[in-house]
Amino acid sequence: MKIRSVVVEGVGRFGAMARMQGLGPGVNILSAGNEAGKSTMFRAIRACLFQRHTAANKDVRALATDGLSLPVRVTLEFDHANNSYELAKSFLKSPSASLKCNGVVKALDATADEEVWELLGIKQENSLSVDEAAFGILWVDQAQSFLVPQPSEGAASALNDVIQREVGTLVGGERARKLLSDVKEELGKLVTDTGKPRKDFPYFNAIKHAEAIARDHADAEKRLTELDHSLDTLAQLHAELKSIADPAVTERLKQQQLVAEQQLKQAEAAAVELQRFVHNESQSRALFEAQEQKLLELRQRCQRINQNHSRITYLKGSIPALDEDETTAGHTLAEAHSRKAEIDRRSGELDDDETRLQRLALTAQNAASRDALASRLTSLQSFTSRIIANEAALKANSVDEAALAALGKIEGDIEKLSARIESAAARITVESKPGAEVRINGQALEGNMVRAVTEPMTVTVGGQVTITVSPPPSSLAAVDIERHQQQAKLKEFFFLHNVADSDEFRRLRYGRIELEETARNLKVEHRLFALKISPAAEIDQLTASIAGIDTACERALAETATARLPPLEEIEAERSALHASRAELKIARTGCESIITGQNDILARIGNRRAELTVLMKEIESQLNADSAVLPDSRRDEIIAECERQREAKRTDLDGRAALLAAKRQEAPDADKIDQLRIGAERLRAANTRHTTEIAKLKEHIANLQGQIQTAGGDGLGEKLAGLQIQSNMAGAELSRQETRLATLRLLRDEVERSYQRRRSQLQAPLHRHLKAFLQDVFPQAEIELGDDFKIARLKRQASTGELFDRLSKGTQEQVAVLVRLAMGAMICERGPEVPIILDDALVFSDDARIDQMFNAIDRAGRNQQVIVFTCRARSFAALGGQPIYIV
Repeated sequence: MKIRSVVVEGVGRFGAMARMQGLGPGVNILSAGNEAGKSTMFRAIRACLFQRHTAANKDVRALATDGLSLPVRVTLEFDHANNSYELAKSFLKSPSASLKCNGVVKALDATADEEVWELLGIKQENSLSVDEAAFGILWVDQAQSFLVPQPSEGAASALNDVIQREVGTLVGGERARKLLSDVKEELGKLVTDTGKPRKDFPYFNAIKHAEAIARDHADAEKRLTELDHSLDTLAQLHAELKSIADPAVTERLKQQQLVAEQQLKQAEAAAVELQRFVHNESQSRALFEAQEQKLLELRQRCQRINQNHSRITYLKGSIPALDEDETTAGHTLAEAHSRKAEIDRRSGELDDDETRLQRLALTAQNAASRDALASRLTSLQSFTSRIIANEAALKANSVDEAALAALGKIEGDIEKLSARIESAAARITVESKPGAEVRINGQALEGNMVRAVTEPMTVTVGGQVTITVSPPPSSLAAVDIERHQQQAKLKEFFFLHNVADSDEFRRLRYGRIELEETARNLKVEHRLFALKISPAAEIDQLTASIAGIDTACERALAETATARLPPLEEIEAERSALHASRAELKIARTGCESIITGQNDILARIGNRRAELTVLMKEIESQLNADSAVLPDSRRDEIIAECERQREAKRTDLDGRAALLAAKRQEAPDADKIDQLRIGAERLRAANTRHTTEIAKLKEHIANLQGQIQTAGGDGLGEKLAGLQIQSNMAGAELSRQETRLATLRLLRDEVERSYQRRRSQLQAPLHRHLKAFLQDVFPQAEIELGDDFKIARLKRQASTGELFDRLSKGTQEQVAVLVRLAMGAMICERGPEVPIILDDALVFSDDARIDQMFNAIDRAGRNQQVIVFTCRARSFAALGGQPIYIV
């Protein structure tokens, strides 16, 4: 198959009809920029060949031109098997398909779809899609060139078929691959890829049926065993009930429980009485301890009153010394503040003088720069005037290069037409002797004249003879009309440019050239000015700056009351003297600030000390007042003596209650004894409860077991178990048959795969033979190791063990993948149907040296089959050569 042209309409950016033409044998290259429609053409070719005309999937919808409600039309012209074909398809709106062979319609619509697939040897997978076979690995879409070629089912069949034509039918060839596929398909009906039985298929059903029979059989045997066990258990329960339900044992347990509960009640009553005596003794002890604590506090309070009186007397004696220190510090601080204020006033005067001198210095500096600003202003004003004048002249003169070319074309057309007319017209010859008065159309003739008569001519001899010569009707009347039209067009052209004739037009052109040269010179001059804003804005700024300088100078002269500004040297000398005075004032002010800080610290410490004394005296007086309220000086000894008497009375009461408690503790049982009695009573109570409960449970268990035995005895378990054994044997036989079939299929699969592995090198030999030549173009002395289904495993260079394909750089991966595709295309072309190779924006990761080597490989492929290359890198692919393709 060789593609000759592609026509699209309503496809992507091609809303109107567009044709890709120029395709021929060998290497064809379409070099165009991004968004020129290269990939759109590629996708349109694919859709036309491999999509049904009724398809409306996302790939077909993506072809439609945005914003236009048009059918997607693609027409593909190609040669195949010495015949010329035209395949035309319309998608989405008014879908249709037609296939022509040598100009004659061969098939329409669905028949045309399928006829093309049959023609190209493409397998139809289902009603919706087709296997692109060899086209799928030799047509490389954009951004897919670096991916490993992965042949589809149809492509693998095509490759194996080509190989078998060279090496013959081998185990491992297409026939073996078909056998392996059939075996795997049969295995797939029995188990999954992981080896698990496939659900709802014979092997799975046999396993499940055998498991179900086995479960039923096991359940029946279990139930029969449980029935025998239940009869034994019933006999044991009857014997146990007879032993436990003895009336004498029951009565003895009840009497033991009654005696234990009476003993526990007596012991608990004695313990309650003992707790009452403990409580009374505790209350008495608490009253005694509280009274003793009260006496201790009264004694401590009396001691604190005496200490606080002494502290207040001492603190009041410390205040006069603080007053004297505070007065001295205040006088010193006032004097320092007075000196600092005087220094600040003087500093303010110096600041005013500094500001004045700075303003005066700035004014003097600006005045010095005024002349430079004025000079720049004059230059800019002159420059702006020249620009305005030049632009006005250019606007008035419309005779540019295009107008001159238009004039040349009109004059050339008139000259050509005039030459044609003159060559066919009659000629007039006039000879005039010296002294003869001859005029041609009113102009005097000197000497002789030979002229073609293309229009009426008047010849006057002397004043008496007038000869009128008219040209005869000519066969070039249409040419003459066209010449008159061109002459009228020339007049209109002169009127448009406001000129009288060609000479004036060309003078204006020379003048415009000078104006354009002046404009270029003005641009250079504009750059020399280094303007950051427009010239007009710069002029305004300069004018404002000069005016500001003049105003500042006038103000400074008024302030200094002088006729001229002092020089900068005098201003700087005055500023230096001012700085020296300011430094002296700064030193004096720092001394004042140090004195103020020191005296403030002294006053702060005095204030803090006074505050501390005041707070402390208030705290002492507050505590003294509180203590005196409890222990007045007049009743202090009496209150303490009364507290001591109350303490002795409470001690006597505590001693009596403690003696009674000791005597009671000798009589009452201790806590361990009561706990033992409680445990014994509870143990006997629980034993009686367990005894009664156990008898009831035994009776209930016996009744339930008797019911279960009666129920299980009528199920016919023996007969059911025998029937299940027969079913189990049958299910086991079916499962064994399925397992045998599974083992046979697995053995056949493994043997075919082992044979394929042994013959792999022989099968891949044809592809390696074609691949070797392409590898030498790019990777000399290198080999490519191929795995199953022609997948690229690794690249071996020289003596290395090889690099895994996915470990190579992106550029090398892309180059190797393209070389393998070229080799596959060469092998298919040699032994099978010719399939063109299409590369859409391939070799995007290749450096300059490697891409030249890849061009050699592509050129080698183009010697035997058609190669179509789409690229946006015109400069890089210029060295590829090949036949250029155009989209028109």
